[in-house]
Amino acid sequence: MPAKKRIKLIFEYSDVELNARLRETLAKVLEKRAALNLSIVYRNSLCRQPNQFIHEYPDGRKLLIQQDSKNSEEIILLEI
Repeated sequence: MPAKKRIKLIFEYSDVELNARLRETLAKVLEKRAALNLSIVYRNSLCRQPNQFIHEYPDGRKLLIQQDSKNSEEIILLEI
């Protein structure tokens, strides 16, 4: 019976190896999200309140939105 290949644990990778693996994984996830037309959500200096976020879509659209904390309703404040 052939020996099982040992899987390397995350803390055993060098910084370069870990960075490469994480970039590869991120690229795959972003590709899947783009295929589903899902936005990437983040905050930047335009977000003046805790409930404001940037939604960036695969087609390049960027929206500054404000989310209602009671019902999660989103209001578009600005198309960037």
